[in-house]
Amino acid sequence: MAEHDFSGMLPEEVIVTVEYLAKKKQKLPREPYLDKESGQIVNEVPGEIIDVPGTVARIINAAPGQKLQPVIIIDYPEFTARDLENANHKLAEYDTWIRGSYQRFTNIRLAVAGVNNTVVWPGKVFSFNEVVGPRTVERGYMPAPIIIMGDRGLDYGGGVCQVASTLYNAVLQAGLEVVERHQHSLPVHYVPAGKDAAVDYGKKDFKFKNTSSGPIIIKSEVTRGLVRMQLWGGKA
Repeated sequence: MAEHDFSGMLPEEVIVTVEYLAKKKQKLPREPYLDKESGQIVNEVPGEIIDVPGTVARIINAAPGQKLQPVIIIDYPEFTARDLENANHKLAEYDTWIRGSYQRFTNIRLAVAGVNNTVVWPGKVFSFNEVVGPRTVERGYMPAPIIIMGDRGLDYGGGVCQVASTLYNAVLQAGLEVVERHQHSLPVHYVPAGKDAAVDYGKKDFKFKNTSSGPIIIKSEVTRGLVRMQLWGGKA
């Protein structure tokens, strides 16, 4: 507040100015998360909020020319790194075999990397499309076979549905709530009939809700010709 001159202001002017500064300088808290590549826990960071009534009172009661600091309220994140450390119990694991072209393998590998080390907090909904992002050439995706409207064709991101389907089956194992899921119009080779999850960025998504009391951590990898999905959480 030292850079602002409040001298001569009416009380209502002080209030409006402090409210403006409080919005401008607010620092939101950041929840802990996992580094996407290393899987290491990155600690939470508290936020800061200017206490408007307390700061206004401090300004109005200050001596002329006195330099003041705002009254700060620390806004703590809802969760801590300890919550992630406690998510050390494997809730589910599901594997699917990879078949097909180099292009298809590339798309699968990119999507798996996008999902890996994702944290889903209690009560939150995981969106496959939001986490993985658009399947475009700029992001490294390649044309590969897809199923669309009851027929087969080529499009960027072909093979990504296998990643979503593998995750879907892990979610079923863990007993979590499926919010959105679409079935292919033709059979697929990598999961049993009726256990697939078709995704199409901007159109079809796979979503699930973390109905547990603690965070869910998604671990995914491509290993020995398999897509492997693991869900980790706290012990029941």
